[in-house]
Amino acid sequence: MRESPRPLSRIITERLFMEPTLDRVIVGRFRRGLLLVLVLGVVLVGFIPFAAGDSDRLVNASMHVSTPEASPGDQVTFWISVHPLDDDALNLVVTEVLPEGLAIVSTSAPGSCETRNLTWACAQDDGDALAIEVRVVVKRGTEGLELDNVARIEIQGHRGEPDVVTVHAGLLIVPSRLVEKPNLQVRVSASQDAIVPNSELNYRIEVTNNGTAAAANLSVVVSMPVAMVLLSASPLPVSREGELRWAVDSMPVRSLVFLFNTSLPPADGLTQAQVAVAVTYGDGQGGEVRVEGLPSSLRVIPVAGEAPGPAVPVGLIVAVVAFIGGGLLVAQHTVCLPLLGRSGAEEIFLLHRSGLVLRHFSAHPSPSADSDIVGGMMAAVRMFVEDSMSPYAGHLREIRFGGGSIVFVNGENVSLAAVNARGGTARFADRAMRFLREFERMNGPALMNFDGVAGGLEGIDALFRRFARRPGVIPGPRLERPTGDVPRQ
Repeated sequence: MRESPRPLSRIITERLFMEPTLDRVIVGRFRRGLLLVLVLGVVLVGFIPFAAGDSDRLVNASMHVSTPEASPGDQVTFWISVHPLDDDALNLVVTEVLPEGLAIVSTSAPGSCETRNLTWACAQDDGDALAIEVRVVVKRGTEGLELDNVARIEIQGHRGEPDVVTVHAGLLIVPSRLVEKPNLQVRVSASQDAIVPNSELNYRIEVTNNGTAAAANLSVVVSMPVAMVLLSASPLPVSREGELRWAVDSMPVRSLVFLFNTSLPPADGLTQAQVAVAVTYGDGQGGEVRVEGLPSSLRVIPVAGEAPGPAVPVGLIVAVVAFIGGGLLVAQHTVCLPLLGRSGAEEIFLLHRSGLVLRHFSAHPSPSADSDIVGGMMAAVRMFVEDSMSPYAGHLREIRFGGGSIVFVNGENVSLAAVNARGGTARFADRAMRFLREFERMNGPALMNFDGVAGGLEGIDALFRRFARRPGVIPGPRLERPTGDVPRQ
């Protein structure tokens, strides 16, 4: 009996699911792989939201720079931008960590930020974006460096420990594209306010290079009255009638000082003496630049002719040393000077040979006259008397009047004037001469080319204080100009 034929669908089903054929093995593996993929998908879908919720950003922050490259001396602007993404990020502290090669110029932040140095504490109630501007300048010597400017943003919320976000921006420092060139300025100044003929005048020339390169072939020229005589200078110039000239091969970016001392003989009709200065230098590109300084103009004090007129010295001496009722009359100012013991002096003035007062001690506890005026007038009296007498008479040693006197002790570059020296003139003069010799031994070159600044003289305070503190001399501060009304005599 023949079997009836099987349907095609049954044959396929038996082969796929019943018989252990190769096709069935492949299908089984495919089904297991598909199941594994489904399981992993379910796990990932459940895990990703959990992880993302734990790493939500609280802010969007960035830093931008106005230019990626800059040169020394350039100004560059950085902007720090912070945008809160969460209500827990409304309180921020932004700290700028500026690299060594940059220097701060200015900063700008919203009014909701409290600024201290390079730290901003900001409270953003509305959640708006925060922008801080920092302007800097590139320091010299940074060519070739890549500077990284960093800002640290601390989010102070209530979720626990503060979160910190760091942003930065780089800046490459390239050589300057500007042409470096010198820029010189010059000025002349005098230590005196007026000129006493035949006395010494101290002048100072200061040349300053404010540019970015050295100046070549520098020439400093001083024009002065033809009658003015050069006494000394440092450094020594080339001197011609009415002109002094210094030459310098190269001057870097700094200052140079030239000192010179002159005198002016009496000249008929000369009431002002003007000293002018100009500097000429190479600009580094084959050209030449000339710069003139503001001239120094001094009033010339008129004096008598060759024969000494008695009215002039008498008037000066009266103005300096006339005593009225135990006081010293000076330029219509009365200074009471109590008498001391048997040694020392009531007033001691240390004078440069130009007439400038270097130091002054007074026995009066609260002096009210100007020591520079008093000492200058004493020096003028001494120089006038010495110039008016025979050249063989030597230095003026003492002026006596009524019950008082002024003793003058002269060194090489400094002198000392003492009012009412006690204990004998000779004894006081001998002690003063020893003091002057020691002082000049320590400051010989500085006194010879004096620039008018007494503070730079070595040992001036200690030596003079030791000399003035001898018995009978009470040291006091330098006399100051009176500020109130002064009764006229």
